[in-house]
Amino acid sequence: MRGISLWIIVSILVFSPLPFGSVGTVWSQLYGVLIGIGLIVYVIDRWRAGRTIPGVPMLLAVAAALVALVALWGYAQATPGLLPSLQHPFWAQTAALLQAPDMKGYLSLTPEKSSQIATRYLTYLGFALLVLWHSRRHRNGELLLKIFIAAQAAYALYGLTIYFSGLETILWFDKPASRGVVSSTFVNRNNYATYTGLGVLATFVLALRYLRRLLDEESTRCAKLRDLLETLTSYGWLLPLTLTVLIVAILLSGSRGGLAAVMIASAVVLGVWISRLGRGRARNLGLTLLVLLLGFLSVNFFLSGGYTADRFARLFDHVDGRFPVYSLTLSAIAERPWTGYGLGSFDAAFRAFRDESIPVLFSRAHNDYLELAMDVGWPAAIAMITAFILVLVAGWRASRSLKEYELALLSVAATVQIGVHSAVDFSMQMPAVVYAYLLVALVGLGQLQGRLHSAARSNQATQARSIADGDVRQSGTIP
Repeated sequence: MRGISLWIIVSILVFSPLPFGSVGTVWSQLYGVLIGIGLIVYVIDRWRAGRTIPGVPMLLAVAAALVALVALWGYAQATPGLLPSLQHPFWAQTAALLQAPDMKGYLSLTPEKSSQIATRYLTYLGFALLVLWHSRRHRNGELLLKIFIAAQAAYALYGLTIYFSGLETILWFDKPASRGVVSSTFVNRNNYATYTGLGVLATFVLALRYLRRLLDEESTRCAKLRDLLETLTSYGWLLPLTLTVLIVAILLSGSRGGLAAVMIASAVVLGVWISRLGRGRARNLGLTLLVLLLGFLSVNFFLSGGYTADRFARLFDHVDGRFPVYSLTLSAIAERPWTGYGLGSFDAAFRAFRDESIPVLFSRAHNDYLELAMDVGWPAAIAMITAFILVLVAGWRASRSLKEYELALLSVAATVQIGVHSAVDFSMQMPAVVYAYLLVALVGLGQLQGRLHSAARSNQATQARSIADGDVRQSGTIP
């Protein structure tokens, strides 16, 4: 079923990176309205067609419930007068200074921002639900993934064009940061590297799926190589070319965390993919092709990854201040380990803990795990982390059970990439990155749910026919 709700997903995928990764509040509000309309339209369309609303796999339902609980906690932190004994002392001091004894305090230092981010979390859940529902149909999932890869290529080409032209702009604005590197329409190169890494994984997985289908064919090795060459010289050149462009863009972004995360995720993809190939000539040919691919990646790195390699060499320099920030963030968490300082309140709260060891202003912790724990406390942070682990487990189970397992494997790889990079950066605080992740992580799981539903309906139809045949035979024996 295609309709307005599917094209709402497409519009968000295509345009969310354009306005600086959609970090502005107005964009999140716009996407919230669009996603709400998409959900309503989808339900109405199903009702008119006489179909039930599709279910959600248990692991994903539990993950969504955990994220919803964190969002509700964010709203609670933004509620005036709630749990006075646990409110931050800042509010009592402010009331005393203003001589306003009736002034109500909050659990959050920035209640308005906490409420905004909590709403953003619920918007993400709505988008995830739309992706799951629509990708239950194979052609819808394929369409969304191909449009996503096309958008990735377009943003990479834009970023490379700006880089090689010597311009330091994002659209018609001067770059406020990440000058001299590729960041496309993102302000921060690390955020762009995470976004592009998801495109690399999606493109890579589709290429591997084609290779696996080629290896599974009952033909000679020469015939398989001939088919591969014919494909590459006709329509098959698009995926390798897109993969090349995306990898070059990541290398020229100079993002150490982005490159390391996508390499680790790609290694996971390769390992699982090879383990699922049949033994004998198919696996040998697959290994040969993978060696060629790794050689291609190595050449790319040496040709365009010099800046990134230099930054890896300075990995443990304290120039950027990350490691002192981690230590101070842990100290801040220890003061309010249960309630936190408020969803989205890291910038305001960290000012009270910053000392001379931090030479520059840090508005982010550059570690999503620590920043989340500081914002909402350890219980809520663990709930959010558990949600991502459940998505990882769901993808892993699907990748081990399905014959067409590549898209489920993409879910695993995307979660691994996000999990690794979130330890050193804050890319998951960018809406464009979150929407991209939700698509690549859920499109395969949505198709799994669709196949299970189809199989269940087929079994029910078979049982019904068996019962009907039995009734006919029984009625025929009665005199």
